[in-house]
Order: sequence, then C-alpha cells, then structure tokens
Amino acid sequence: MTTAVVFVAVLAMLALFQLALALGAPWGRFAWGGRHPGTLPTGFRIASAFSILVYGFIAVLALDRAGMLDVFPEGFSRIGIWVVFAYLALGVVMNAISRSKPERYLMTPVALVLAVLALLIALSPAAERSFAGMVLDNGNGPVFCTTVMESYPPQCGADSPAVLG
Repeated sequence: MTTAVVFVAVLAMLALFQLALALGAPWGRFAWGGRHPGTLPTGFRIASAFSILVYGFIAVLALDRAGMLDVFPEGFSRIGIWVVFAYLALGVVMNAISRSKPERYLMTPVALVLAVLALLIALSPAAERSFAGMVLDNGNGPVFCTTVMESYPPQCGADSPAVLG
C-alpha cells in the first residue's frame, strides 16, 4: 500500500511537470527527446497535456491494484499493472538513450523509480476486500445479498453473488 502511495506521488510530480510544459514552461530540454530546449511546439504541448490523463489512469490502476480503490475488476488491474510496468521499463530505455543530456540525467532516474515501484505493485499479492452485509444460504450455498427481499424467511435478490471459501 505504501508503495502505491509513493508511486502515485511520483506520478503526480511528473504530471505537474507535464502541466507546466503544456502551459509553456521553457523546459523542453527535459522532455520529448530534448529537441526543443525552450517552450515546446503546440503538438508537443498537447501531448504533454494528454500525458496527464494517462498518468491519472495509471495512478487509479495502481491504487486499485493495491486495494485502496475499487474501480476495475481484479483481473484487469492485475494484468494492467504489468502493462504499466512494461511501459515504464520502455520509458527507462528511451530516456537513457535520449540525445538530450538533461533528459537523460533527470528523467531516466525518475522513470527507473516508477518502473521499480510498478514492479513491486505488480508482484504484491491481491488486496483483500471486505464487505458488510447479509449472507444467506438459499439451499445451494451461501450468497452475499445485494438486496434482501421482505419475506419470511428472508431471501436474497436474484443478482446476489455466491460466497466462495
């Protein structure tokens, strides 16, 4: 869980950096291959703004995998964080071979930290989920009641999932 919080904090700092680039900060030498040392051209500024959305999605995915949010199905977040790790590992390589020395020296370590944190999140066991509610046995095994019908004896609604374990 702490790993996911640190991961999201680093992503947030990177998102702020991209926001500054999108708004015209003269830090182009640190991003997008360093080909534009001052303010980025419009296309790259739009790409920087779009990357903020990507970072937001990655942050939600990491927090979901860590059990701090419940947004995606467990299988999606389990596979998704591995895709994120591969993406960030590729980012390490791309930053390391950048022609821009400032990008190489600053962004490669940031990408490496993010990749290692994503790997730790991916390797962590699935978060335990807890629920509060009524569990009834309908004769076929216990079910978690999403709705309880007012009958005697009480019955669960038709969309109630089985309780495993």
